[in-house]
Amino acid sequence: MLGQCLLMGTGISCLSTGLYATITDDKYDKLDRKNEYIKIFTIIVIISTILMFIFNRSESLVSSPTYDSGNPINYTKPPF
Repeated sequence: MLGQCLLMGTGISCLSTGLYATITDDKYDKLDRKNEYIKIFTIIVIISTILMFIFNRSESLVSSPTYDSGNPINYTKPPF
């Protein structure tokens, strides 16, 4: 489960960093912005992975109701 969250967080971070790099690209700015992109990528990976891990874990704690087949009330048909 953590591996899936980490993989999705990495994908989200790649897309977000690529979008940020595309939007803020300035062809007249000759500074090396690789460190800035690495920082943004790392922050987004950490935050998105933690959030997805928390929310995916909370969904698995909810149990679906189980119906007893011997119960005289049929749950698939309306009562009328």
